[in-house]
Amino acid sequence: MNVCRSIVLLTLLSLGASTVKSADIDQSVTYHRDVSRVMQKHCITCHREDGVAPFSLESKDDVEANAAMIQEVIRRGTMPPWFAAPQKDGKSPWSNERVLDDQEKKTLASWAKLGFPEGDVKDAPQPVEFPKGWRIETDEIYTAREVPVKASGQMDYVYLTVETNNDEDRWVEAIDIKPSAPQVVHHVLAFLVPPNGDAGDVNGVDYWGVYAPGSPPQEYPEGYARRLPKGYKLFLSMHYTPNGEATVDQTQIGLRFAKEEPKFQVLTASIVNGDFKIPPHEENYKITARVKLPRDIQILAYLPHTHLRGKAARYEVISRTGKRETLLDVPQYDFNWQLLYQYDKPRRISRGSTLRYTAWYDNSKNNPANPDPNQTVRFGQQTDDEMHIGYVEFIIPNRRR
Repeated sequence: MNVCRSIVLLTLLSLGASTVKSADIDQSVTYHRDVSRVMQKHCITCHREDGVAPFSLESKDDVEANAAMIQEVIRRGTMPPWFAAPQKDGKSPWSNERVLDDQEKKTLASWAKLGFPEGDVKDAPQPVEFPKGWRIETDEIYTAREVPVKASGQMDYVYLTVETNNDEDRWVEAIDIKPSAPQVVHHVLAFLVPPNGDAGDVNGVDYWGVYAPGSPPQEYPEGYARRLPKGYKLFLSMHYTPNGEATVDQTQIGLRFAKEEPKFQVLTASIVNGDFKIPPHEENYKITARVKLPRDIQILAYLPHTHLRGKAARYEVISRTGKRETLLDVPQYDFNWQLLYQYDKPRRISRGSTLRYTAWYDNSKNNPANPDPNQTVRFGQQTDDEMHIGYVEFIIPNRRR
């Protein structure tokens, strides 16, 4: 999800009310000419009518409507939905970073300080048009069975197998996963299963497709594609979050096929530690996992994954000479946001280097999301269990060409 109303109101309520000096206020700022453009750029991808967010930010009244609730969300640190620590050199390597720049912060802070002036509607930008259906051109659409989603409480993960009936290998250059009830879908991971296999034959824990509310579809540059082997099935791991109203979801997967075999194959690997026991009441339990690279790779993205006790995560590379470098640091992990941190340009890592994934867990009563601080926690599929998985999306040359 892009920067949403919470980060906007953080600026309006916190910066605007306390830290902005009168000399720094832009006296000319209005909603229609300035603030609405910030909303369009950062917020209404999710916060719009029929969007996945629970409220709209498409009007001046919308932005002011729920200030107290939004300020509390900001105070708790659950917004904005971007948790990567800034780079030491100040330059971001991420293509999907969700932050406001200094000028946008000044615009919003000035607007709040001035008392939220509306301005002239003639200065407003053209409305943004959002697609009503698929976000990619699709060559094939697969439909999973319907899943009843209850009104309240927690739901166990739901696992669905979807037949593809492919009679040949296909190369996929774009993947869009589309729930029919996105308001209750926390995330979806799609895996590959062999023709005669079942859930027990999932290809490790290395996802093939991924969806989270507000996230863009997976679209790869020309010459990049994922392989869908002949006869393989899709296995969907569905995480539902009831929102107060019972509904039914029927998720679909749309694919666009490459016109020719790609130069590079897109793969996902996982750096996993499944052999751990987090003691009761432990506030900062550290778990690590590592993998030594047997070949050169180019990394496209990272997706750190824990459950409710996860509090921080970090990816590092250790060279053959022992030099260590942080690739991604997430000092404040939030299970509610399954974020994919995507490079603007692929990051090359040489053969013989070691990728290390570390995460820290809070199993104490101080963690408000903790189901039970009195329990020893082990690796498991359910939300009340824990996971230690550092996904890495990367490319290698396609040797089949």
